Amino acid sequence: MFLLVLFLILVVYIVFFKLYDRLAFQSGRLSRSYDRTSTIPITRMGRDQFIELSFGTVHYIYHSSSSASATPLNIFVHGYSTPMEMWQDIFQALVNDNQSCLVFDLYGRGWSDSPDVPMDIDIFVCQLAELLYALDLPHEKYNLYGVSMGGAIIQRFTELYPSKVSKLILCCSGGLGLVKPLKIFFFILSIPLLGPMLFKFIMQRGNEKKDRLQWAFPDDDKYKEYKRLFRSGWQQHPGYLRALFSTVTNFDFEASLKSVAVIATLNIPILIIWGDNDTLVPVNNAYHYHQLYKNSSLTIIPGATHMLLIEHSNPVIYAIQAFLREK
Repeated sequence: MFLLVLFLILVVYIVFFKLYDRLAFQSGRLSRSYDRTSTIPITRMGRDQFIELSFGTVHYIYHSSSSASATPLNIFVHGYSTPMEMWQDIFQALVNDNQSCLVFDLYGRGWSDSPDVPMDIDIFVCQLAELLYALDLPHEKYNLYGVSMGGAIIQRFTELYPSKVSKLILCCSGGLGLVKPLKIFFFILSIPLLGPMLFKFIMQRGNEKKDRLQWAFPDDDKYKEYKRLFRSGWQQHPGYLRALFSTVTNFDFEASLKSVAVIATLNIPILIIWGDNDTLVPVNNAYHYHQLYKNSSLTIIPGATHMLLIEHSNPVIYAIQAFLREK
C-alpha cells in the first residue's frame, strides 16, 4: 500500500511538472538562438558581442572613445520588457560625441540568456557588476543611465559601489512608486500552474488599447517597431515570458528608498528626466526624486509618456549633453 501511494505521488509530481513545462514556462537556462560568428548586426547600435557570466550568456555592445581611460564610461540599463534598443538614439548620440558607451540586455531580455532564478533587483545588479569585472574596461568611473526598472537597478548599484559612480541619469525611473495592478492579480499569479498560464496568455494576447495609452504617437512607425521587438521577444526567446513573470513576482519596484538614503549622502550629480504624461510611473515621482536628491536637476518633457526615450529622444539627448558638460 505504501509503495502504491508513493508511486501515485511520483506520477502526480511528474505530470505536474510536465504540464508546467508545456503550458507555462520551460525549466533550465534558456537562450535565444543566434550565431556568435555572424557578421550581420543583431541591433543597429554597433558590433554585437557576447560574454559568458555566472548565470548565462550576456549580449552587449561597447564603444570606446579616443581617450577611454581618462573619461567615465556611460552605461545604459533598460527596463522591464524592452531590451537595449530602448537606448539606441541616446547611445548613438553619445558615441557621436566621442563618449565611451556600454549597453547590454538584462537577463531574459533581448539576446541575453534567461537563467531559472528569481529575477529580483540584486540578480540584475550582480549581472552589471560581473559584466564590468569580466570586461575589465579601462574606466575608473561610470555615468549610469537607467530607464524605468533600470533606474531602480542603477540606484541599487550605486548604493553598493558608490566610489565607481560619477553621475546618475534617471529616466522615468522606477523605485518609488508606479501604477500597479490590483492585489488580486498578484494573488492569482502566486497560484501554481494557473498563475504562470494566465500571465503567459495575457502577455501573448496583448492589450492594444492599453499599450497605445503609453505612447504619445501610437500611429507612428516607432510604435510598430516596439511591438515587433516585444513579439520577437516571446516568439523567439523561450525564456522571455518566464523572465517577465519572475520579475513581476520577485522584483520590488519600490525598492529605491533605502538606496536613496545612501546616495543622498554622496553628493553625486543626478539628472532626472520625465514625461509629464507618463501613466505608468507618474510624473509626481520625478518631483519626489528631485526633493530627495538635493544635488539633482530636473527636466520635464511636455507631452512625453513612459516611452520618452523613443518618441522624444532629441530633448532627452540635449538634456543629457548639457548635464555631462557640467563639472
